[in-house]
Amino acid sequence: MSDFSTIAQYISGFDPEKQKILNEVYRIIKKTAPTEAVESIAYKMPTFRYRGNLIHFAMFKKHLGLYPGSAAMEYFSEDLKKYKTSKGTVQVPLDEPVPEQLIRNLVAFNAERFQDKKRPVWNAYRGKWPEAEEMMQQLIVKTDLEKTVKWGSDIYTFEGKNVIGWGGFKEFFSLWFYNGVFLSDPYGVLISASEGKTKALRQWRFYDSSEMDENKIMAYIKESIQTIRNGKELKPERGTFKQPEGTFREWLEDNADIKDAFEKLTKGRQKEYIEYIDEAKQEKTKRARLEKIEHLIREGKGLNDRYRRP
Repeated sequence: MSDFSTIAQYISGFDPEKQKILNEVYRIIKKTAPTEAVESIAYKMPTFRYRGNLIHFAMFKKHLGLYPGSAAMEYFSEDLKKYKTSKGTVQVPLDEPVPEQLIRNLVAFNAERFQDKKRPVWNAYRGKWPEAEEMMQQLIVKTDLEKTVKWGSDIYTFEGKNVIGWGGFKEFFSLWFYNGVFLSDPYGVLISASEGKTKALRQWRFYDSSEMDENKIMAYIKESIQTIRNGKELKPERGTFKQPEGTFREWLEDNADIKDAFEKLTKGRQKEYIEYIDEAKQEKTKRARLEKIEHLIREGKGLNDRYRRP
């Protein structure tokens, strides 16, 4: 059961009892998610996205799988104690009722977490690059890659692992290789677009369609596939606890009582505040967020405590 491209098609592939459960989950998520949320299939699972992954869900032989991400699961750890979990995954036994309130909380939490993020529009300039698009479409059918949709763009995978995607931008047409850090790059064309943030992904940029050489691009694709066959991948790094920086640190230093209250919070609650402030790009946004969280810190509350069950 892998030939599906919509959530409705995915659900229709199960027996009536499982369809009933999946339709109930689908209804809850759709009712809770922002109206701008986009439905798709990602990692062969029904997915809702809103400036980030709100949630994935999937049906298995003996359980329903929910995939809200590790951040949401950390915030609702008390509510999840009754379920079998792993990093980013919740298993709901099929003989138990669909946990509507839990699903609503997970989705609402992620929606609020993502609401200030600007959604990237990968396809905004694709109309400027018809020759490049046509070339890549003709080239990709010569490979064994499978097409899926992730982050609002077509991504091509091998054995479930991301290999390549592309997009037209204002000044250039870009190919991105998800395992690019492992490529030999014989032509010296790959770059890391976000130094310090991008780990494995590398881009190959073209400023005119005539620069694109099918044989060279195909060689990079084949090498990317081989890295997956060889099991090459970057493992997540375990970092030390991040301390408040910049505006947030200065604000705490200027307000001793708030700093004292902040330091009394659990590391998990401190982390959620640090990430909330760091995600803001503009200084005025950071200041507005500091005003928003001041009373919560003084009261010894976490940013997302309102989502936790009392």
